[in-house]
Amino acid sequence: MDDIKQIAISRIADILSSSYLIVPKVDVWKKIFNNAGLSDIYEDKKYQLSEKEEEINWRKEYYHNDRCYSALNKILWGLEEEQDIFLSLLNNIADKLCTPNVFDVDIDKRLNQRSAFGIFDIDQYLEGKGLVDRNNLLTSYPSKEFKVLRSNINILNLDIQFTDDGLRVIPFTNRVVESSFDDNILIHWLCENYLTIKDSYTDAIKAYSNGDDVGCIAHCRNTITGIFTINKQEQTKWMDGLKTACNKDKNITNVNTNQIHTIKYNINSPTVNDRYQYPRYNLIYNLYTFTCALGAHINEGNKTEAGVDSEVTTMEDAFMALRMTEDVLIWLYQTKGIVS
Repeated sequence: MDDIKQIAISRIADILSSSYLIVPKVDVWKKIFNNAGLSDIYEDKKYQLSEKEEEINWRKEYYHNDRCYSALNKILWGLEEEQDIFLSLLNNIADKLCTPNVFDVDIDKRLNQRSAFGIFDIDQYLEGKGLVDRNNLLTSYPSKEFKVLRSNINILNLDIQFTDDGLRVIPFTNRVVESSFDDNILIHWLCENYLTIKDSYTDAIKAYSNGDDVGCIAHCRNTITGIFTINKQEQTKWMDGLKTACNKDKNITNVNTNQIHTIKYNINSPTVNDRYQYPRYNLIYNLYTFTCALGAHINEGNKTEAGVDSEVTTMEDAFMALRMTEDVLIWLYQTKGIVS
């Protein structure tokens, strides 16, 4: 199976070469690469990156080259490990993103800004907003194409947002970008030992990549319950498998599994079991409840006069669930927490 980052880069190349996030016009890709100091790379791929020109009704129309995807995919993958150069290229791509195409086509209607003449200038509208408001708009009203682009950039531990210099691609944190753990190790471990769990984990990544926040979180839940089910004995619950993996939690072997997440820590309690915190178990169990509420059980909620007051899931929620699920899998790999 391809590397997770490879899939994300492929999707980035695909959306850039098949949409109007970057409007095709003369030398647009040449400018992007030259501005990033990568003119030699452009010259090597210019026949794949050069725009196609057609004359329709005496008017010239431009289109992305049919081979643009292949060139971008190869270039981006080749530069991915050279962080500074990779970021420079992505930021020059961000500079050329067409702002109206970054946002939902009906953003004027959704913002109550539609005029009698049907004219709405999103660039002018954004000029009157601060950075916080601009980024809230970017999160709340993205176009389908930009949502896909951003979610796959997120998989590379990067984000795209408004700054004082316009749209920029920036790392989430240096710690994440510089992480020494290789995704390939995790995937290889799952493929070799727990294939169904690998499928659920990669399904979560694919769902996030496609902008499906609820689907991503639901697959994360399946991954969590599935990996710990491997640890359990017959006629027991997946939580017994979680308890086995968290054997370093003090006193955990003396407590009934169904009681652990209900215990309220009190160092002065007359009940011995209440004097322990069970930190590993509770952390992962709380992740499970998070993925239930915002994934598998998203349509459940309190019934009010207005209807069901259910939770609302966002892509930010999905990203947190995906990263935390990945961290749990890495922890299990490192601690050999699956014992079957």
